[in-house]
Amino acid sequence: MKGATHLIALSIALVASAQEPRKLSGPPKIDHILLEVSDLKKSIAFYHDLLGLEIKSQGKDFVMLESGNVGVFLSSTHWDWDEKRPANSRPGWGIYPHFAVADVAATVERARKAGYRIAQEPRKYDWGREAFVADPDGYVWALVNVPK
Repeated sequence: MKGATHLIALSIALVASAQEPRKLSGPPKIDHILLEVSDLKKSIAFYHDLLGLEIKSQGKDFVMLESGNVGVFLSSTHWDWDEKRPANSRPGWGIYPHFAVADVAATVERARKAGYRIAQEPRKYDWGREAFVADPDGYVWALVNVPK
């Protein structure tokens, strides 16, 4: 009976702690980016096979990938609270997340050979190199290399 009492006390403590909001200091940090995708297999090829993001969890309609300190989650289902996107609209308009890569030109060449759209060829700036590549759903990602 002592074990059962301990288990009940532990369960109550876990439920109580789960209901308390976590206290974060400083500005909020990005936990993950969730993208609605049309073909999970093609998107995994882009994010995992091309860019090298680690697959943390995968289901039939959802995959969680990790890019260093930020998750990139892919869902092939649509949120029920949001309107369907018109067929002719490009997703992600106006938002251009950036991946830091070791070699921008080499990553762009691999993307080109794999058939992905290169939105902007690599350019050199005072701060480093940058290119833009579109995933299978048209989300445009910047690839940057910033010398240290």
